[in-house]
Amino acid sequence: MPTEDQVFDAVVRRITTGEYLDGLPGSRSADLRPASPAAVAEAEELAGRSLPSLLRRLYLEVGNGGFGPGYGLLGLRGGHRMGGLDALVGLKRGVLILCDWGCGITSELDLATGQVWGCDPNPAPDGVSGAFPQHMTIVDWFAKWLAGTLNQPWLVQDPTTGEWRGATDTECAEMLQEAFGPDGPED
Repeated sequence: MPTEDQVFDAVVRRITTGEYLDGLPGSRSADLRPASPAAVAEAEELAGRSLPSLLRRLYLEVGNGGFGPGYGLLGLRGGHRMGGLDALVGLKRGVLILCDWGCGITSELDLATGQVWGCDPNPAPDGVSGAFPQHMTIVDWFAKWLAGTLNQPWLVQDPTTGEWRGATDTECAEMLQEAFGPDGPED
């Protein structure tokens, strides 16, 4: 995996192309404006800990959300919002909501462990949590986005065990091909 500095530099390069918001291909939201130091300090105070250095740097130097996978990285106070959500919603429980993929599906960062989680409430039956670990850090998450290999979180029922879990990359690719054919979804 690339280093944090390599990922930061690649995000900045991608933004300069103008193709930095996956949920709206070929278009951009408003020009990106970095978060204020006060907005970052507020988020860290709410969470009771510092944001991971890559994420902190992206907020302070690149933009207060509005770029990245799905409908874009959610912003801190005064930043990019989607469907009424901003990144602060879960901070009191130590979770930063990274992005909204639509249909209630989100990617979230557990600030205590540094791990990204998916949350897909759609197929989960009563009593089954729609949240599951995605086994990656924020650096991995952005690196996969840059490489075009980051899939939205998908909750699936394991065909062998019957347990609910996050879909693997292979399962995501198969579901996308089944739904949209070999060329994938059209933009």
